[in-house]
Amino acid sequence: MAGTLYTSPASLAIGAIAGSVTAGCIAYVSGSLALLICSIGIHLVGVLRVASAVIYLRVQAKETPSEQLHWERNYEIGAWLYASLLGAQAFLTLNQSSNTILLLMATIMATGYSAGVAARNAGRPIIAIGQLCLGTLPMALGLFLMGTPLAITLSLCIIIFVMGMVDISLQIYEVVYTALSGKQEKSEVAARFEKMARSDMLTGLDNRLAMQMRLGELLDTIDQDNPDKLTVIWMDLDHFKTINDTLGHLAGDKVLIVTAQRVKAVLGNRGWLARFGGDEFVIMAIVDSAEEAGRLGNEILDSVSQPVSINENTVEVAASLGVAVAPDHGRQSEIMLKNADIALYHAKNEGGKRVRAFEPFMHEDFLMHRQIESGLTDALANEEFTVLFQPIIDLETGRTKSCEALLRWNHPELGDVSPAVFIPVAESAGLIGDITEWVLRKACEAAAKWPEEINVSVNISPALLKQNNLPVTIIETLVNTGMVARRLELEITESVLLDKNPHTNSLLRQLQKMGLRLCLDDFGTGFSSLTYLRSWEFDTIKIDKSFIRNIGNSPTDQKIIGAVVQLAKSLEVATVAEGVETEEQLQRVREAGCSRVQGFYYARPMTAAQASQRLSLEDLSDPDDQQIVNLR
Repeated sequence: MAGTLYTSPASLAIGAIAGSVTAGCIAYVSGSLALLICSIGIHLVGVLRVASAVIYLRVQAKETPSEQLHWERNYEIGAWLYASLLGAQAFLTLNQSSNTILLLMATIMATGYSAGVAARNAGRPIIAIGQLCLGTLPMALGLFLMGTPLAITLSLCIIIFVMGMVDISLQIYEVVYTALSGKQEKSEVAARFEKMARSDMLTGLDNRLAMQMRLGELLDTIDQDNPDKLTVIWMDLDHFKTINDTLGHLAGDKVLIVTAQRVKAVLGNRGWLARFGGDEFVIMAIVDSAEEAGRLGNEILDSVSQPVSINENTVEVAASLGVAVAPDHGRQSEIMLKNADIALYHAKNEGGKRVRAFEPFMHEDFLMHRQIESGLTDALANEEFTVLFQPIIDLETGRTKSCEALLRWNHPELGDVSPAVFIPVAESAGLIGDITEWVLRKACEAAAKWPEEINVSVNISPALLKQNNLPVTIIETLVNTGMVARRLELEITESVLLDKNPHTNSLLRQLQKMGLRLCLDDFGTGFSSLTYLRSWEFDTIKIDKSFIRNIGNSPTDQKIIGAVVQLAKSLEVATVAEGVETEEQLQRVREAGCSRVQGFYYARPMTAAQASQRLSLEDLSDPDDQQIVNLR
């Protein structure tokens, strides 16, 4: 840049004054016309160079790159012209004057100037070397033409001096260039690190830090007098872990990249998108109303909820979104993010693939959720869980055919928490695997002490069927407890089959090959399909208690139960009527042909010791007596 050349007008002024005084004295004393002309030239060029430096420093901020280059060329011409005049003055003085003082003044001025510019303009070696040669080589020539041995010797010494100064100038330039390059490189590295600190490396979006900074700045612009509102939308991909587990992390990364691109396309210049971490994204946008925020959330949901092609696989993608609007739902970034997260929790808790706006009542539910989630972590260690067993009665023999293992939790502060409440929390928190392993062990330990014809059934979470280690867990449990595989029945819901996940299908078939029994639980409550019964060899079908509850008053429910039972009989599959509580319900399911029943009419859930006692009493009863043993 030209700025490095004009950086010190004071040094130019000092040099110009020294040169003018020296040239004036030499011209006056010598009386030479040629030296007078040189003196005038040195005066004029010196003044112009100083004036040029002062003018440049005043206008440099406004100069364009092309104008900067023009200033640099002006400096170069002025420097070479001034050096040439000093060199000519030394040459003429040596050849036209015998005054020792004048000779000394001319040579010292030329030599000192040349040495000084070699340092001052080291950043521009062409200018520095040009000034050095133009200022000193004419002096060397003048000495050589004098013809005396001492003059010729001094001329050669000056030439050697010039060569040394050229080398020094080039070395100084290299040092300066290296230093400037290092500084620039450090600046670029610092800029890159700053960008990395604020960017998500996978998607290129703002990361959590940059998002929080931007959110704080946006919230500062929102106030009561401003009609605009700021919406914060927290988006989380549904079942993203399944994609990573089944197709690998590269597939998961592509889903994240495509999702980011789709959201950015919807947003356009209406808002900002950041990746909060994992499969979570945060959208910020200025909106006119909460209704507009909801519409934006639905636009994003529609865009994201499209299949993604990965190699030869088509991955179904869905998302849940929680919406908070400032200043209605808060004025601080932490509160806004928290409320958007609470709304997201409700969206996922309601089945996902939906948009939920924050409402005040959600806060209490969210706190309960967090309390349950944190409590589950310690529940196993503190033995807060209990496994109860509810008998399943064979209507033909009147005896217990199996017992279903039911998990119960007594929270130290909340008391008894329903499985319908804490199981979904355990699934979302990734704790369902450890809990299921514990239930399996307790169930198998108890069943191993029962008669060999009595089975035990355990509910298996759909989330667990998407993991790879379930067969290993079951095998270890069977080996450690001495339980036979054919006596363990796994209860799964229709939602597992509806998902049509190849990994889940493969896992279920692997479990069947191990000799385990499969039970289709809550049949009729989901998207029931005969395809399930055709594709899978179930050992048992459980008819949901919602049909049993109204069986006495609803002919439709009676017909549905009868049809399911007949279909199961043709497939040689046992049927269990859940929730039988009255004599009338028992009579109806018997008439419908159900092979087994379960419910409070026979027995409430009981401890392992109570279950063993009941089975012992059944063994002592008359095997020819087919009356149901009713030990409530």
